[in-house]
Amino acid sequence: MSYDVDIGGHWFNYTWNMSRFFRDHMPDGIKGLDGLTGRQAVDFIGSGFNSIDSSYCRLNNLAAEYDAPNGWGSVIGALIFLGRIQSACAANPRKKVRVL
Repeated sequence: MSYDVDIGGHWFNYTWNMSRFFRDHMPDGIKGLDGLTGRQAVDFIGSGFNSIDSSYCRLNNLAAEYDAPNGWGSVIGALIFLGRIQSACAANPRKKVRVL
């Protein structure tokens, strides 16, 4: 199972195995992006990055806390996924984000 995210014709996909990581740092996790405009999503993801940064300072090893034990999903991959979505949202501020 995976997350499929689309905005302005840009499509992104990442494993659901990292759902706890996303939920711990953003209200409703990736699903919280659904229906937001690109502009709203930029701020939503930015708040998530702030939370991740705070957790990193506390835990000092996010990979040990969140990387999927089966190898299908990592903090590094999740951060890249979020960054790519945020970039597409910034380029499409009036388009709606769809999460499937």
